Amino acid sequence: MKTLTIGIVSPGDMGHAVGKQLINNKVSVITALDDRSNRTKTLAKEANIKDVGSLSSLVENSDLILSILVPTQAMSFTKKIASILQKSDKSIYFAECNAIAPQTTKNISMLFKNTNATFIDSGIIGGPPSETYKPTFYTSGPDTEPMSVLEESGIRVIKVGPEIGQASALKMCYAAMNKGTIAINIAVLTTAKMLGVYESLVTELGHSQNDVLKKMQKMNEIPTKADRWIGEMLEISNTFESAKVTGLFHKGAADIYDFVSKTEPALDETPETYNSDRTLEELISIFASHIRS
Repeated sequence: MKTLTIGIVSPGDMGHAVGKQLINNKVSVITALDDRSNRTKTLAKEANIKDVGSLSSLVENSDLILSILVPTQAMSFTKKIASILQKSDKSIYFAECNAIAPQTTKNISMLFKNTNATFIDSGIIGGPPSETYKPTFYTSGPDTEPMSVLEESGIRVIKVGPEIGQASALKMCYAAMNKGTIAINIAVLTTAKMLGVYESLVTELGHSQNDVLKKMQKMNEIPTKADRWIGEMLEISNTFESAKVTGLFHKGAADIYDFVSKTEPALDETPETYNSDRTLEELISIFASHIRS
């Protein structure tokens, strides 16, 4: 499997780390950086991912494409890839690795009708890989074998089942709990600050739910991710509604992340530059000040 050439779009926080891990294990990795941001180009360069320029070139030179984007870009990117493949006889695997609802994944898979592409559903749980940390790529679909190249390169790969949508469903349920809880924590603490009971609440949490408080104290980087998580919360809402469960929880979470994305840290900081020394109270005070202004 290591003879495969892997195309990654986009080499952002997760994508460039996946590419770096593959390259460190002697896998050929390429990307298409035409019209990408300077930050994305820098991350790709740091990971030694080869830039082939256009998406057409990416398709021509890849055996497996990993789509690792923000949810709102997943459909538009795949339409471009599918359009290229519809004019080609290229045989290729396409892994949809984004945080999107099962039905969105199924809709995306339909774009590859009348092409020689094999579609793989994948959901990533965990942070960017490194030599000491392994996220998990859950997969589903009739043929997911090419994803074993990630397993051979130190990234966990677990097949959920044979159906497109199963891996996406697992990702949605996990993120609903994980990122949904973070949104609730932000809402609770900001409300307490606005109502003048923040210190009392934190003291009580330290007494009765110290593990919860410790997790809250690790939210400093969240403003740099909030904008990307808005669409993910809406995809989770759609997932819940498809199962006849209320989607209102995560529509609310989307509102929270939309609010956070407009605060000063989100506008001025990146994952590389955020203030890691900022206390939880300082962060929540910023959110409260934004509401007052």
